[in-house]
Formats: sequence, structure tokens, C-alpha cells
Amino acid sequence: MLFLMIGFREYVTWRIAIIWLSLVIITMSLGEVASNLWPQVPLAYFWIIPIVCVTTFMSSRLLYTQWILMLPVAIFLNALKRLVGAIMGVIAKAVAQSASPMLLRQAIGLHSTADINLFLASIMMLPVIIILGMLAHRWLVQVSAADFLQRARVNISDYLLVILFFAIYIIAYVFAMEWSVNAQTYMAIAAIVTFGIIGSYLISNKNSHLNDAQLLLQVSNYNELLSHHNRDLHLFKHDYENILLSMSAFIQNNDMAGLKRYFTTEVMPARVTLNRQSGLSDLSRLDMPTVSGLIYAKYEAANGQNVHLVVTILEKVTLADIPQIKVVRILGNLLDNATDAAARANHQVALTVKNRDAHTTVFSITNQIPTHEAVDLSVIKKSRFTTKPGHLGYGLSSIEQLTTDQLVVNYCIEEGNFIAELVIKH
Repeated sequence: MLFLMIGFREYVTWRIAIIWLSLVIITMSLGEVASNLWPQVPLAYFWIIPIVCVTTFMSSRLLYTQWILMLPVAIFLNALKRLVGAIMGVIAKAVAQSASPMLLRQAIGLHSTADINLFLASIMMLPVIIILGMLAHRWLVQVSAADFLQRARVNISDYLLVILFFAIYIIAYVFAMEWSVNAQTYMAIAAIVTFGIIGSYLISNKNSHLNDAQLLLQVSNYNELLSHHNRDLHLFKHDYENILLSMSAFIQNNDMAGLKRYFTTEVMPARVTLNRQSGLSDLSRLDMPTVSGLIYAKYEAANGQNVHLVVTILEKVTLADIPQIKVVRILGNLLDNATDAAARANHQVALTVKNRDAHTTVFSITNQIPTHEAVDLSVIKKSRFTTKPGHLGYGLSSIEQLTTDQLVVNYCIEEGNFIAELVIKH
């Protein structure tokens, strides 16, 4: 519990922490009672299965992911805890033997040697878990682990694999509880290696399929939309030329009544298409089809919410050697958030793309903050922050999981407008 809370601390709330701690205390209390009432039942059923289930359930709730993805993690951490506990137990035993037994009994208030060793081992385990959690946090942020777990999908074979090895783990510990401390330590090492491999396999396999499928799907969809947009522009240009030729024919024949009728019934309705297409004419200056397609898709989606997305690109913008999928996901999330907010305000979103210098491009998205909604820049990046009722609030916090030294996101508020900037260094 402590390791996961430190590792994913951006997602921890007081409510989750209190519920999680309460469940652990209740589970341990029930385990103590059950082991006293039914001493013939292996301790693994009272002390491993319930704790692993609680950890799996709460960690999946913490990250809003599927429990089957967190079960290998919970088992791995349970085995790691037992390994660290065994090591700390050996150290505690050595400390207890080197110190004065009478002095330890008086200082700690315990009389049994086993209780003294257990107390010292528990005290020494705490800083080790905290340090490991802090080291893990840095790595988890770098690999966007939380974001991956929220997006990953599982199939039947994943369930069968994880549940099978969980059953083997429990059966092995049923026998290991009767072994010596050294044998249990070896068992913990074997479990860590086994479930480390299983977890790595699931993560690498899912991450590979997820990224490949997502990249192919998004590139295909966005490029198709962009091709559709360019085709519409070409067709409109052709139709517009025909409209001008038709009008010239009316003028040459001095048919003003026919010209007026033709202008009212044919030309005026075409203004809608003209305005709609001219609003995205700047996309031709953005030399990145995937991002251009994304912007076009979000432009159409904004229209569906009665929101006008104004795109301004005044110069040629070329993006090379950048993680396109991350740019698409960050920019898409920012545009979605801005559109949702604009739908509750003035129905306007402005997207400006410009080169800050030769190696820096900035995507700036501006929307009006809805009336009676306050935005605190100090908390908007935190997990579950949202101003929209019924939403989980993972937008901006998931963006933070995708940022790197090359992709930086900044937020500011100016004159009642919320401005988000995606800075790309290339």
C-alpha cells in the first residue's frame, strides 16, 4: 500500500488513502482472528489472499484501470515485502544479539526475543519501502505507467495467465509457511522473479500492441480526414469557378432577375461551405499530416458541440524527429478540454501555431473560462481535478504523464481566458 501510494502519489487523495488504510487494518484484524479460530488452515489463506485482493482492488481504483493488470503488481509487491522482511529480520536478529537484551526489553517494552526481532525488522523496513517507492515514482513517471494502465485492454488469455500463476503462488506459500525462514526467503525471491517476468511480459506486450494499434489507427483516421478535407477544398474550388462562370453568363445576357434568383438559391448557401473551408486553410502550412488531421478532426467535433475552433498558422511549421503519438494525444486532450469549457462559455476556441525560434514550436490554445467556474493553476494538474460534474478529471493529470523534456505543457490565465501551451523542442 505504502509503496503504491508513493509510486503513484499524484493520484492519491485523502479519501482513497483513508479507505485503503482502513481496509488493510480490517483485513489484518480479521486474519488474526481467523488464524486463531482455525489454526489448522494454512496462514496463506488468511494473510496473503485477502491482502493481495485489497491491494489489487484499491490500486485499480486509484488508477481507474482493470484489476487484472494490477494483480501481478500486487503479488510482486507482496513477494518483495516478504523478501525485504526476511532480510530485515536477519539484520534485526544481528542487532538484537549485538545489543544488550535487557536494554532492548526496557526500551521497547517487549520481552519475547521473537517479538523484539519482529519489531526491529518492521521499523527498519519502513524507510526501505519509502526509498524504493520514491525511486519507483521517478521511473513510473518517465515511462508514463499510469497513463498506460488506464488505456491498456486485456483479453481472456491475460486473465487465465495471471490467475493461474496466482494460484501457484498461493499453493507454494501454503507449503512455504511450514518451511524455515531461509526457505521462505528463497521462495520470495522465486516469486519476485516469476511475477516480475509475467508483469514485464504483460506490460511490454500490451504496450507494444497498444502503441502500434493506436498509432496506426490514429494516423490512418487523421490522414483520411485530412485527405477528405483537401478533397473538399479541391471540389469547392472547382464548384466556385463554375459558380463564377454561371454568374458571368447571367451578366452577359443582362438577366438580372435570373442572376438575383441564382445568387439567392445557389451562391448564398455556398457561403457556409466557403467559411467552413477557409477556416482551416492555414493547415496547409503545418507540415505534419498526423497533427493536421487531428486538428481537422477536433474542428469537426467542436462544430458538433456548437463551438467554433479558429486555427491560425501564419508561417510554415515543420515538426521532425518528435514523438508524434504523444503530440497527438497531448494536443487532442488540450483541445477536448478547451472545447468542453467553451461549450459552457462563449463557444469560441483559438488555436495558434507558431515557431518561437528555429528549434521550438508552440501550440497555444485559448478558451474563455465559464462563468461561475474558478480555475486554480496550482491544482489543475492534480489527479481527478475537474470543473465538470460527473467527470473523473483525468485530462490534465494524464497530460502530465506524457510530457518530457522535449514536450512541455504550460498553463496561464489572462483576462478570464484559460491558455494552454504545448511547447515542442525539435
